[in-house]
Amino acid sequence: MTRQPRIPGTRATRVLYVLPAIPDELDDETKNALAIRNACTVEGRCPDCGAVGEIHSDALDGLFHCTFRHEPWCGALTDEAAA
Repeated sequence: MTRQPRIPGTRATRVLYVLPAIPDELDDETKNALAIRNACTVEGRCPDCGAVGEIHSDALDGLFHCTFRHEPWCGALTDEAAA
C-alpha cells in the first residue's frame, strides 16, 4: 500500500522543500505570516484560509514551484493586494 502525497502533484519519494527562516527581529505580523506560509508548503493546505497549493513545473527538469491563492483576509499575507 502506498501513501498519498500530502502535496498534490508530488509523486516522487524524495522531495526537498526550501523554506525561509523566521528572524526574531521581524514584527509579529510578519513572523506569523512566514510561519503560516511555511506550514502551507509542508502540509499542502493553508491552516488559516484553506487554500490548496498548485504545483507548477520549472524550466529545469525536476524543479517545481508551489503557489497558494490565499483569501485576502488570510494571515499568510502581509498585504491584501498580494492575494
